[in-house]
Amino acid sequence: MDWLTQRQAVLTKNIANSDTLNYVPLDLKDNHFKSLVGRSAPVMAQKSTHAGHLSSNPLHGGNPKAAKSKDLYETSPSGNSVVLEEQMIKMSKTQLDYQAMIRLYKKHQDMFKMALRGPS
Repeated sequence: MDWLTQRQAVLTKNIANSDTLNYVPLDLKDNHFKSLVGRSAPVMAQKSTHAGHLSSNPLHGGNPKAAKSKDLYETSPSGNSVVLEEQMIKMSKTQLDYQAMIRLYKKHQDMFKMALRGPS
């Protein structure tokens, strides 16, 4: 979710600089799920006291960094290559991804609440 929040900020900055001379739009590098899964677990993990317990090893997304957009579709005579439509599409996708993450997080919390309540 942090990556999505940071991406939204970068896209907002792109839109704000849509009239700035020689401005090149930025975007964050994608967090590829396979690379996140392939990382080693932290050294200090919680100890499992029962075979039925869930693992507590978190997957860290790293520190996303803004980079210049690779696909520049058009450049104005002033050297600015921000395409507002493209930035708005990216913002919409980011917003939808964020809402999906919120829903998944809520479902995850609901599962914990249900497990803590126990059988009815």
